[in-house]
Amino acid sequence: MLHSKANNKPIKRSTTQTIFFIILIFSAITVSAHYAHGTSVTLAWDPNSPVENVVGYRLYYGNESRNYGFMVEIVGETLKKISGLKKGQNYYFAVTALNGAGQESDFSDEVAITTCTYNLFKKKRVFNATGGVKKIRVRTQPQCEWSVQSDQSWLRIMEGDEVHAGKGFITYSIDPNPDPEKRIAYLMIGEKRFKVIQKGSTLYE
Repeated sequence: MLHSKANNKPIKRSTTQTIFFIILIFSAITVSAHYAHGTSVTLAWDPNSPVENVVGYRLYYGNESRNYGFMVEIVGETLKKISGLKKGQNYYFAVTALNGAGQESDFSDEVAITTCTYNLFKKKRVFNATGGVKKIRVRTQPQCEWSVQSDQSWLRIMEGDEVHAGKGFITYSIDPNPDPEKRIAYLMIGEKRFKVIQKGSTLYE
């Protein structure tokens, strides 16, 4: 028997005989991970037909497939954001429908996601005014996608600007700094920010 960790009360499931009957009167629910980011995920599913008299849904999730430790009641919506997930873990989600008689459908198809953690070999680098070329090593889970963006035109991404999955490298270059003042730019890599500091030129006139 499942339990909700929020209130430690048993989650009541229908008997096998009743589930068979409910399967016949409820259409299948297809749920998808509409948007996943960091420690939260938004799930969406198509509403049931009005003739099925659906009054609400239950979203189940946990760290084991078909063994859910959490349940959320949902009324009037087919979109739900779940926050507070732990980083670097696998989560599984499924939805059931409830009708006016209190009957609950079978589980929908299951959706699995991995909450991603991103790590950079270094968090910043200092360049002389002449500039240069360097690489950044990125580490994350194999299923986790990431990309890189520069916030300044003088910080150029030479290699690795496509969407990646799992660990990888980025090659970037720094243009010469013609000014005496130092300047700062950032690379956004996954959820991490990499800082670039470039010293000012001593040849400025």
